[in-house]
Amino acid sequence: MTVVLLDPHRPDMIPVRARTHLAGAVFVTEDVPTSILWQLDHFEPVFVETDTAGTLVSTDAAHPLVQARIAHGDEVIASAVPAGSDLLEAVALMDTLRRNGPWESTQTHASLRRYLLEEVYELLDAIDGGDQADLREELGDLLLQVLFHARIAADDPAAPFDIDAVARSFTQKVSGRTPGVLSGEHSDLETQIREWEERKAAEKQRGSVLDGIATTAPALALTQKVLERLTAAGYPVERIDPAVLTVTVVAGDDSVEAQARERTLDLMDQVRAVEEQARIDGITLDGPDAWLAVLDRQQ
Repeated sequence: MTVVLLDPHRPDMIPVRARTHLAGAVFVTEDVPTSILWQLDHFEPVFVETDTAGTLVSTDAAHPLVQARIAHGDEVIASAVPAGSDLLEAVALMDTLRRNGPWESTQTHASLRRYLLEEVYELLDAIDGGDQADLREELGDLLLQVLFHARIAADDPAAPFDIDAVARSFTQKVSGRTPGVLSGEHSDLETQIREWEERKAAEKQRGSVLDGIATTAPALALTQKVLERLTAAGYPVERIDPAVLTVTVVAGDDSVEAQARERTLDLMDQVRAVEEQARIDGITLDGPDAWLAVLDRQQ
């Protein structure tokens, strides 16, 4: 005898190997949806264990009748459940809450900012703590934020997009930047990083070496990112105000965070001014000498 286990989320995806077992006597548990019953030539609902030969169809692997059949040694044919299947239920839940939840229905991208930041910091704590259960929970909380923002975006009257568009954006970006790895052409780390950066630069076609830097990041993270970009572009680090490179904490003084951010934003303005002057003069900023030539002219 045979047990056919269907995916409860996608019960209509019947395994090919199970087709021949559904032509004869078929018994179904109460959880099998009506749409599946219509596809069977003959079926009988079963509620208690019997010795009747035939195929048992169910969507519940823990069902007592399924467990009894397995204990008796029945062959089990189960639907393959692809990774990510449970995300469908998460998307449906978020959609229901957005439509019917008195709190969820009033939220905006802006109103959720504080929660997004809290979840990121809590996830970082979980990573530092090294507890897998905490990590799983915090990743779920961060996933909620992704689902929530995507669902809010779906309601936008001017430029709506949904969670599928977000997933496609991820797939297109990552596959477009890692063709060598995905095709099996190479598995070298340095090659992958170079390939990623080259394709990223081609996609962005940035007008400034500072384009794409999130200025809302914490001040020290912002400063570090700016310095990394400038170093990679050949900007003469010795021309950077030393105050940008140091942090001094004084009790009762102004916010260290605010001071550091202001200095870094000023530096970013200076760099963009140099880039604009270079464009006017037709100079390509391809190394320290080119940067210095424009910087000296501005003084």
